[in-house]
Amino acid sequence: MSNTTEAATNQFVADLQMPTLMRSTATAGKTPEQEDHKKSASVAGNALLAFTANVSAQHKDDLLNSIGLAQLSAAVAKPKPFDASKDPMGYYGYVTNVLKQIGYTAQAIDFSDYSFTTRTVEIDKIVLQVMASLLAAPELAVVESALAALKAAADSGGPTWKIYSSKSSSTNNGAFSIGLANETNNSVAVQLSAFHFQASEHSTQFLWSSYSATHIKLKDGRSTLVLNDSVYSGVRATVLARMSGHAQGYIDNLPPLG
Repeated sequence: MSNTTEAATNQFVADLQMPTLMRSTATAGKTPEQEDHKKSASVAGNALLAFTANVSAQHKDDLLNSIGLAQLSAAVAKPKPFDASKDPMGYYGYVTNVLKQIGYTAQAIDFSDYSFTTRTVEIDKIVLQVMASLLAAPELAVVESALAALKAAADSGGPTWKIYSSKSSSTNNGAFSIGLANETNNSVAVQLSAFHFQASEHSTQFLWSSYSATHIKLKDGRSTLVLNDSVYSGVRATVLARMSGHAQGYIDNLPPLG
């Protein structure tokens, strides 16, 4: 990347609108430490990211910080902030555009209505059906393990679930995403599925509750995010600086997946 392009990319990140930090969080902790080349899962706002054992700790950090940055900026963007639960296409359009500006190749996410084939609906099962169409069996198993770890966090009231649920749902609607990251020859790709739902009843564990198919509407969209390390490495420090103070309480790790 040329010096001119790198300078422009860093300026783009520096100019992004970000939420105002409370004084007590202005010097809060950094992104939770990642382990090298081990299966794991973390949340960044309303995104659950599962990582195969091929993904380096550095690239896990990169994905979580950059996706967190894009989400936080979307919430306070000018002239109009984006609310994923009310305008999922606008929200994810903004998020993917930010990622494209800082070194990703990212497809736009087009949402379509999900057609139910059963009388009762459990969102986690639909998530796995959608992800199964995108992933090989070993990768899908990592997503299943990540969802099981997230369920354990929800059952115990753990902080990781509190972050994810608070950013994903409110009252009877919400928007969330789940992705699987894999690394091959230093190239990192994320198969990402995003969902938007409206339900007649509210559940604090929306992913695992049973809904009547006549009482819930669900939309889903898909994208592939590919991180260009040669570009992102030039803006990594600026992204970290912008995320300083925001990471704690927005990004968290689930227990080891084994």
